[in-house]
Amino acid sequence: MDSNRGVNVSAGRLALGTLLAVIAGAIVPVIAVFQLMMLAPVVMLGGVLSAWLYGRGNRHPLAGFLVSAACVSALLLGGIPTVALVCASLMPAFAVGRGVLMKEPFFAQMRRGVTAYVLGLLAALLVAYAGYGSGMVNRFMDLLRDEYARMPDSALQPLVDWANALVSQGQGIAGRALTVTYLRGQVLAILDLVEETYAQTLPGMLLSGAIISGALSVLWGNWALARRGMATNESFVGMSGWFLPPSVSIGALALELAGLAIVAAGSANGAAVYATITQAAGTAFAIQALCALNRRMLRAGRPLGRRRALIAVLSIAALLVRSFASVLSYVGIASAFMGSHGVFRLGSGGRREDDDEHDDLGD
Repeated sequence: MDSNRGVNVSAGRLALGTLLAVIAGAIVPVIAVFQLMMLAPVVMLGGVLSAWLYGRGNRHPLAGFLVSAACVSALLLGGIPTVALVCASLMPAFAVGRGVLMKEPFFAQMRRGVTAYVLGLLAALLVAYAGYGSGMVNRFMDLLRDEYARMPDSALQPLVDWANALVSQGQGIAGRALTVTYLRGQVLAILDLVEETYAQTLPGMLLSGAIISGALSVLWGNWALARRGMATNESFVGMSGWFLPPSVSIGALALELAGLAIVAAGSANGAAVYATITQAAGTAFAIQALCALNRRMLRAGRPLGRRRALIAVLSIAALLVRSFASVLSYVGIASAFMGSHGVFRLGSGGRREDDDEHDDLGD
């Protein structure tokens, strides 16, 4: 029996689900390290997967996932990074999970989820600061270098072989065969470059990641519940029904303009402040753009699978390519201010033509 929902689950399926959850938990800390190296929004995958398991009602896999993630993090990264990971990723999942299980109104869950992840991030930063002091970025980069140095050559050899195979097929531009030693040197050079820009970009990466993590956790947690026919119209609203409230749109744009003013004033920390504000506000507007695109595709009668695939591809591209994320955020600004639920449309008494749309990526 499923201990959360009273649904029959075979012992085999429960054991397999628990095993997969344990494996996923072991992988999550490793992925978190690579995310931090990419200078992209850091999505808290542990929290997102935890919320999904909440929605499925799988307590045993959830417990296995959480224990595995914490143990592997402690073994690989040490005590302080593990506590920070728990604060930033796993603890907020409990706040999201409560809303999912109680079937609270969806947008109330969304506000609570995003707030929980932002507060969890602040707690994680306090833990890191208490452990590492003002040099925590340098300590983190040294940790990455140490972990990278401990990687055996055999772990890098498949990547080297793949790169050399591309060169031999005329798909590369290198004039000589790649070696593990050369690859190690290049990665260390990249880490040095990352460290130079980290201080400015890290706050924005983490804050935007917390916003995305909160939204994804609430969406997937309730989607898992909806897939079992246990959600309500109030507890689950798919992306076609998402709109930035006018107050949030105005506030986010005002923050971006304030950041520009700080940079123009020549403040010593102006660039870092502006980068943080831009990434956080840009994330909100990018989500608005994706939802607006989904609504247009829905009106055009595009099938659900195609809409899901396109939104997923665009989301991944926005996470990995900063210039594309910027373009998406500009589209979101236009939608937030000029769209059917936009600031100017509502301010002039415009018709709320999307009120009756309920189909969505999660249906």
